[in-house]
Amino acid sequence: MREGEKSHAGNVRAGGVSADLLKLTALVTMLIDHIGAGILERCLIDGYVADAGLYQVIYRLDSVLRCIGRISFPIFCFLLVEGFLYTRSRRGYALRLLVFALLSEIPFDLLFSGGLNPDSQNVFWTLLIGLLVLWGMERSLPRALHSVSHTALILLIIGAGMAAAALLKTDYSWRGVLLIAVIRLLYRDRRLLVVEAPCLFLFTEFLALFSRGLSLSYCLETVLSHFTVFLSFVLIRFCNGQRRRKGHRYFFYLFYPAHLLFLFLIRQLLYML
Repeated sequence: MREGEKSHAGNVRAGGVSADLLKLTALVTMLIDHIGAGILERCLIDGYVADAGLYQVIYRLDSVLRCIGRISFPIFCFLLVEGFLYTRSRRGYALRLLVFALLSEIPFDLLFSGGLNPDSQNVFWTLLIGLLVLWGMERSLPRALHSVSHTALILLIIGAGMAAAALLKTDYSWRGVLLIAVIRLLYRDRRLLVVEAPCLFLFTEFLALFSRGLSLSYCLETVLSHFTVFLSFVLIRFCNGQRRRKGHRYFFYLFYPAHLLFLFLIRQLLYML
């Protein structure tokens, strides 16, 4: 989901993980996550598995797939930050996110809710709000170290974005917007980013679960099962910014709604068996 650069050459380093591999990793792990959430979990929730033994097998497999899937979102957030910094047109970037947020909403609802669901919006909305937050932060960021008012303004902008995501009930909600902002703030210090960002992300996940009245043990168990977010930031830490494949930009946008619809159709076929 990263856009064309206006001065990306200075950010390219030798060795490490290419931007192409980083993006591919995000796509594959997202697909794995959605196979779990959109097919396996829905089969269990919709009552299509009557055998207790098979239920446990599917439940454990789903847990593994969802654990792997946690790798994807932080990478997409990092690619969004890079896209914001190096794109030729931020307006164009925002417009593309908006268009694909609209295109993805029905496939998203079908796969994860079984029908239209106004109480859950796809991740493109989270990324779009995050992009707008980055845009708002940009002018104040260089002055924030020397001005309390600019620091307060940045916090206000981040808070507004988090509130918007929570009100719209986007995927990853306020947590996703906060992660995007944190990645931007720590972007120049990858060593600090690889430690602080995943810890903060897991802590916000704990808060989100605990605020729903879930038990402390369940919240801790769930958060610990998502330790794979650290792998996301290890890959980010060693990303060298190199891109060997140019073009095919819209493939990465189209992949999201296309794979959601494809998985939905597969699930419906399974229901017919």
